[in-house]
Amino acid sequence: MAALQKIRSKGVLLVSIIALALFLFVAGDLFRGLESLFQNSSQQVGEIDGKSVSVQEYQKMIDDLQTYYEIVQNKSSFSEDELNRIKDEAWQTYVQSQLIVKQCDELGLSVTDDEIADVVKSGYSQMLQVPVFMNQQTGQYDYATVNTFLTEYKKLKDAGSQIPETYEKIYKYYLFAQRQIRDQLLTQKYQVLLSQSFLSNPVEAKLAFDSRAEESELLLAAIPASSVKDDEVKVSDEDLKAKYDEEKEKYRQFIETRDIKLIDVQVTASEADKKAAETDMAEAAKKLAAATTNTEAGNAVRQAASLVAYSDVYKTKTAFPSMISNLLDSTAVGAVKAPAFDPMTNTYYTYKVLGKATVVDSVLFRQIGVIGKDEADIAKKADSIMTALSSGAAFKDIAKKYNQTGDSAWIATSQFENAALDADNTLFINTLYGMSAGENKKLKLENGSTVILQVMKTANPITKYNVASVVKELKFSDETYNKEYNKFSSFIAENTTWDKIEANAAKSGYTVRPLEDVSTSTHGIAGIRATREALKWVFDEAKVGDISQLYECGSNDHLMILTLTGINKEGYRSFDKMKEVLTEEVKNDKKIEKIYELAKNAKSIADAKNIKNAVVDTIKHVSFGAPTFISSTGASEPLVSAKAAKTAKGAFAGAIKGNKGVYMFQVLNKTKTSEKFDAKAEESSLAMTNFRNASSAIINTLYLKANVKDKRYKFF
Repeated sequence: MAALQKIRSKGVLLVSIIALALFLFVAGDLFRGLESLFQNSSQQVGEIDGKSVSVQEYQKMIDDLQTYYEIVQNKSSFSEDELNRIKDEAWQTYVQSQLIVKQCDELGLSVTDDEIADVVKSGYSQMLQVPVFMNQQTGQYDYATVNTFLTEYKKLKDAGSQIPETYEKIYKYYLFAQRQIRDQLLTQKYQVLLSQSFLSNPVEAKLAFDSRAEESELLLAAIPASSVKDDEVKVSDEDLKAKYDEEKEKYRQFIETRDIKLIDVQVTASEADKKAAETDMAEAAKKLAAATTNTEAGNAVRQAASLVAYSDVYKTKTAFPSMISNLLDSTAVGAVKAPAFDPMTNTYYTYKVLGKATVVDSVLFRQIGVIGKDEADIAKKADSIMTALSSGAAFKDIAKKYNQTGDSAWIATSQFENAALDADNTLFINTLYGMSAGENKKLKLENGSTVILQVMKTANPITKYNVASVVKELKFSDETYNKEYNKFSSFIAENTTWDKIEANAAKSGYTVRPLEDVSTSTHGIAGIRATREALKWVFDEAKVGDISQLYECGSNDHLMILTLTGINKEGYRSFDKMKEVLTEEVKNDKKIEKIYELAKNAKSIADAKNIKNAVVDTIKHVSFGAPTFISSTGASEPLVSAKAAKTAKGAFAGAIKGNKGVYMFQVLNKTKTSEKFDAKAEESSLAMTNFRNASSAIINTLYLKANVKDKRYKFF
């Protein structure tokens, strides 16, 4: 009883403890959920119609598209600018696809697997027009080639065999191509459906034809708005506000942007750096001159750490940097070019011409790889194959005996001249290009393998060059960089506000640059590489007036500091933001009005000629179907075209207010083109034109409705 009484006396405390424990238990799950939510949010590159796109999904889009360009362009690496274009294309393609997929789902439009299979069989898609799907003989898309590849890939997969990397790459691309074809077909269906909503009729068709076929020749007097000085017109805030209200839709922006100011310092080589580089180049030229063999010349290139690797093969001029290729014809074999500097590429260069020769550009060949138990067995089999070939045996029959196809393939100079070749590749190429059509040769490579080569055809003899070149970028030293860094850091430390920075920048040799409308779709600040962190600061952290840290960016050759000066939200640009633009527009309007008051009473072209600043010229081929370009004002003027169409031959048209001036003209002649009216063709053309004009507006509307958010800048 005493124990029970004790428990009762502590009842409130126990309830509190239990309640706290339950809260902590529930809160723990809540906090873990929130943590997971925040982690997921931090991995999102964007949002389309409420659907998040993860960084992993986006990276796969990029990888797929990069594979496409690797296959199409036959290259394995891309510059930063090329990669940025691939990233943008991947995103834009995905966004548009998602917008259309949603509409098609609502409309009941879809693409079947059979439809995709039909396209793959026919090759009717740009995605299939890639080298790996082409017939080597015809150069055309070949479904049999695709089917053979898929069959071989499946056999390897089913057998659990090691699948070559190239096979995996091609198969990955094939799956990507199928997805793209599905999206393309769906887009086509959607566009066809929309296009049926845009019709024409015989009346519209005849009017459109006449507007194009009837032409006028004008004697035109133009008085440019620019002939009136700025101080001759006055612009008030009321005028500007009225113009703003009138054209407000022009000032609508659909994405949020930022206005910034920055100082960018590019570190360049000092005079001491240049002298050191020139000394290195002189030494490289000396070694090239002393080289008595191609191997020694190649060693000199490697020792100098040249940007252009040496391969002991003959190449076309285009394989060498332009400053070298332009001089090759005038440089003798054995000569060494004295070191020189090319400001366009910021490089020093020197080279030695080791050989010039007329060599075929392409070789059609086939090969058999000789496999044996050991070196002696391989040598025996290779000799046996050579004997059989010399006795007239069919190459393909011998290849089949060794479980090889013996298929032929073309090799062209362009396929290897820009690649870094190892010893075996160099030997292989030089052997092939040294053979004649119909010749067979046994080739033992340095890696121990042996191949039997047969050259079937050679083509297009051209002049080629064997050149050892040393090309080195002029770089700044660590000492130079540290000196510039310390100087800029001291400047920032001494000027703690942006007003002070801006006031003292010029005295210290720095330039303040304003940048307006920086968006998240850019890949950096001011076109400078490696400025992602600065871009993230601008959009995620900075408040107006804040000053950033000092960023080291570019190719480790830029120093940057910036401040946020404005945030431009989605919606309509503010009146203050557009005041400068509005002022110019209102000035132009008032100038035209002023000129019009002088010209409105002109009754003939003679009167027009007498008006101050009038420029008279003959204008031909003026039709209602297109705006007339007036060279004296530099403007296209649709009102001149419209007025000319309604003015009779010989008649005078009085003052017309245009975009950039006031115009008067007399119609000298009226003619018709030789084009014949075809009502059905004209109606079809009009309907298609109307559809094309509306298509972009439709996509833009879908884009706005989907509330697309682009946050890729966080991951650039």
